[in-house]
Amino acid sequence: MLTAFLCHASRDEHFALGLAAHLKHYCHEVFCFEERQRADQSFLASINEAIASCSVFVTLVGEEMTEWQIRETLWAYPLEGRSFFTVTLADPAGAAYRIPPKLHHLNHYPVLHAKGIDQAAIRSAAIKIVVEGLHLPWRSDGLPLDPHLFSYEKDIIAFFVKSRLHRLAQDSVSPEDGAKLVEKILHGCPQEWPQVVRLLDGLKPTPVELQDEMGVFRDYDAKVLTTALVTEETLPIVAGSEQELPSLQKFTFPEAGPRANLYFPRRTRQLGVAVLVSGGIAPGINAVIDGIVQRHWLYAERQGYAGGLNLMGLRNGFRAFDNLGLNHVLLAASEDHYHGHQGRLDTSNHVNEGGSILGTSRVNRLMDLDRREAELADIVTSLKGSKINILYVIGGDGSMKAAHAIWNVAQAMGTGLSVVAIPKTMDNDILWVWQSFGFLSAVEKAREVIEQLHTEVVSNPRLCITQLFGSDSGFVVSHAVLASGTGHCDLALIPEIEFNLEKTAHYLAGKISARKPIPHALVVLAETAIPEDAMRYVGLDGGAPEIDIHLSDAEKNAIREFTEVCQQGRRIQGQTNDFLRTAGLKIVKEGLNLLLDPEKPGNVVDHHPGTTDWSKLRVFTNEPRHLLRAIPPSCTDIIIGHRLGTLAVDNAIAGYTDFMISQWLTEYVLVPLDLVVLGRKRIPEKGIFWKSVLAKTGQPSDLA
Repeated sequence: MLTAFLCHASRDEHFALGLAAHLKHYCHEVFCFEERQRADQSFLASINEAIASCSVFVTLVGEEMTEWQIRETLWAYPLEGRSFFTVTLADPAGAAYRIPPKLHHLNHYPVLHAKGIDQAAIRSAAIKIVVEGLHLPWRSDGLPLDPHLFSYEKDIIAFFVKSRLHRLAQDSVSPEDGAKLVEKILHGCPQEWPQVVRLLDGLKPTPVELQDEMGVFRDYDAKVLTTALVTEETLPIVAGSEQELPSLQKFTFPEAGPRANLYFPRRTRQLGVAVLVSGGIAPGINAVIDGIVQRHWLYAERQGYAGGLNLMGLRNGFRAFDNLGLNHVLLAASEDHYHGHQGRLDTSNHVNEGGSILGTSRVNRLMDLDRREAELADIVTSLKGSKINILYVIGGDGSMKAAHAIWNVAQAMGTGLSVVAIPKTMDNDILWVWQSFGFLSAVEKAREVIEQLHTEVVSNPRLCITQLFGSDSGFVVSHAVLASGTGHCDLALIPEIEFNLEKTAHYLAGKISARKPIPHALVVLAETAIPEDAMRYVGLDGGAPEIDIHLSDAEKNAIREFTEVCQQGRRIQGQTNDFLRTAGLKIVKEGLNLLLDPEKPGNVVDHHPGTTDWSKLRVFTNEPRHLLRAIPPSCTDIIIGHRLGTLAVDNAIAGYTDFMISQWLTEYVLVPLDLVVLGRKRIPEKGIFWKSVLAKTGQPSDLA
């Protein structure tokens, strides 16, 4: 077991205590003198004892190293089997303070430079010590260091297959693949296939006769395979043949459904339940809420604790926790519940409606690494104070991460809170969700928009650019384009595929010039489909742009930040920044407008001779995003939503927690949130689906 010693001056106490808080997740003990003074032991004895037993020694080099720091470091240095790390703090100009000559030996070990003393700098130093120095996997609040480890479920399955094979026989995996496995693990991917957590203390039998109303109890060993594809690698998993690889683990999810034993309510016959919706709206949310409410009241009434059921709907997502006492409503399945209570909401009256009867919101502070830990602790404390036993979170990939983090924080705080996640995304980008409710309804509406805009552009000389959903993936765009009439959409632009505006303009000019008598084209764009040459329209380091299309300063900054993230091989998290969305649409519109204008220098139409009167072509934009998600739910949305809510309750009160309820392939399953938070689903560039979209539009595969 690792034990750490933090050697620091008193003036650097803030940094040392922050670093200690991070290291405590990975070390059995962390000695920081401010926290470990003992009344029965002298200062010197405490220091000597801690140095003698530590396996990790961290020295903070600040403005002035004290004699005690130098002594402590020299005492620790001769001891074998110890990892040394030096963190040099920054002077007011941002330069690193120097290591004193007496401690020159520290230069032979990792030296890390902290560029500040804020929480971000402290966290960065801790990551380098843990991941790069100690080679331990980093997990913060149960979330991986890299939020985008995977973008495709098949890649996750392949990772665990290779990881298992690598541990069984290292020569079965190439050194290159072995290094990739280690990198994924260090950045937060579990080494073993995660299992759904189940609370077992004090289970009590479910009355057998409840099967008549609830449905047949699911066997606890009933599992659903994650893949139906049989290959040489997956054959032992699918077929159960374990002769060649005796310990190869089968990758499965528990089947969702009612259980023969229940965990809730506890002995007090009281049960507190909270439901919240986070992120944007989607058709079917109210059906999910009603499914949860109807099922909880059915269990409560049949088992005699209806009087002890407190079912709260939290107003406006995570913002409800600003004042939970005021920001909630009592959820009832019928008028018989909460008699005469003015704050009652009968969910059955709203199943067919669009939107969210509880409201919703996006709370960026939960994405802020500097504030997240304190925010999560406040949420758990608030839920505990309201005597909530089960929290249902209905939301997108960011909400799935928040649900997982809340459960981990609750565990660390010793709070018996069960957390259940229900996936809701118009982008269809949550891992391990076959198809989210509301998605196909949005696609159908988007297809209608494309057809109507096609009617517009073929009737007038127009180039239309319509922007649909897709904060990090192009599922809505691709599905809607594929479902539209052949030739109605000329170009689909999605975040997964890079494109250059000049090359895009050449392609469109060729299409438009071939159309007689009315030149026209239709481009369908996802929110963050940003051209790789966007900086031409923004300017570097605050300088004047090469081509000025009058972006606001906020829009320019959003493009700069997005470009920097992409250059670092990272991706955006959470919702699309409004300024990034508007800037991307402006750049595509105005950029094409200039490139297709025969009067402008650098235009591309000169390369496409013909009779087209380019001066008559007008470029306009259309943004129907909010219309797509505000439509009423279809029958399919209502049915799927209600089933998700119902099955979430069946398994929550049976003691399962920290899971997402999902339809995977043909079955409803419980997916460990440990797997859900490993990334965000995207369209594979080389996959058959995307190739089908290219065939539909006729666009080239390479526009970059």
